[in-house]
Amino acid sequence: MSRRSPTWTAGGAGLDIADPLLYVGDRHLDVWREARRTHPIAWCESERAGGFWSVTTHRLGGQVVKHPGRFGSALGMRLGGNEAAVKAASGRMLVVSDGTEHRALRAAHSTWFNGRAVAALQPGLERMIDDLVRTLLERGEAFDAVRDLAVAIPTWLLFEMMGVPPDDRDELARFIAVAFDDTDPGPAAASARTAAHAGVFAYFADRLEEGRNAPGDDMVTSLAQATVNGRPLSDEEVILNCDGLMNGGLETTPHAMSGALLAFIEHPGAWRRLKEDPGLIDSAVEEILRWTSPAMHAMRTAMTDSTLGAARIREGDRVVVWFPSCNRDEEVFPEAGRFLIDRRPNPHMSFGGGPHYCVGAALARIELRCLLRVLLRRVAAVEPAGEAVRQRSNFLNGLERFEVTMVPELHGEEI
Repeated sequence: MSRRSPTWTAGGAGLDIADPLLYVGDRHLDVWREARRTHPIAWCESERAGGFWSVTTHRLGGQVVKHPGRFGSALGMRLGGNEAAVKAASGRMLVVSDGTEHRALRAAHSTWFNGRAVAALQPGLERMIDDLVRTLLERGEAFDAVRDLAVAIPTWLLFEMMGVPPDDRDELARFIAVAFDDTDPGPAAASARTAAHAGVFAYFADRLEEGRNAPGDDMVTSLAQATVNGRPLSDEEVILNCDGLMNGGLETTPHAMSGALLAFIEHPGAWRRLKEDPGLIDSAVEEILRWTSPAMHAMRTAMTDSTLGAARIREGDRVVVWFPSCNRDEEVFPEAGRFLIDRRPNPHMSFGGGPHYCVGAALARIELRCLLRVLLRRVAAVEPAGEAVRQRSNFLNGLERFEVTMVPELHGEEI
């Protein structure tokens, strides 16, 4: 391959921006800051991931994700993805499709993700979170904010939406936990992930058969009854998209929730202000999404030769947008390094952009909104009970575990 220019230099010689170990601390924030200043798009040669363009500014990142005709998703949307799996799902699964296939698949999902449908879920979701928080408070001991709170909420909601009976939930949750855990790149872990994905597929194959025989009011039934370009989705396509929904819904939102607790612990003034003015909940949700940026990157493939910033991109080149860097771009976000719950405007890219703007964005927002409402009502303060351990990943930006305690609010009012 002939040389690409400009080449990545931020962080010094030998730095691999695709190395998951880079993201267990805070060094990557300084590396991205340097990259935004010196080469907002640059060619990287990664020992782990091969060659690709890295994009670190909001303006250039937006140009990539908003123009699928130039930068497509059908050849994969993340570094290190399984090429065989991507090829099998391309054009048949929402996240790895473009054009008419993508529009049709997105329409098939829309019944459950439009604003009205999501708003209808809020009362039940808030009751569930309220019960969960009260239980944690009654225990009066430290708990893992990731496992016991942040993962539990979207898991419950997705299982409700997909019609998973209570008796099936523990086993399916175990499959999902293994299937979507990419922290260990070794062969044994890869084999375990493959087996767990097979378990997820087998479960939804059974649910699909039940849904076809006795249609219910759930997302699996909706997908089974949907059409794409005038034809019904095949069983395999329904199962692929069920797996994709689990992947998307359970990989990112927990990082926003646990990251929100850490942000309020590190910025107690923001928590006090939100307690004093709950009317800031909506802007606080957007700032949490910007601050935590749960999706670390999105990858696209150049569909034609083009120019992006100072780079001449060739057809077939991979282009990676680093969302947390875009969300701390000083050109767009004044005081980008501060957690400001009243930040307006807040054009963060945590849900991507363009046709692939996250289909579950409204759902993630309502989950965060309900969590904040319950915490403001029930909790006076959240305190650390251990070190916040970051996940080792170049794809997900968040915590692996974080022990905390909650101080109950003795004289709370309804929010």
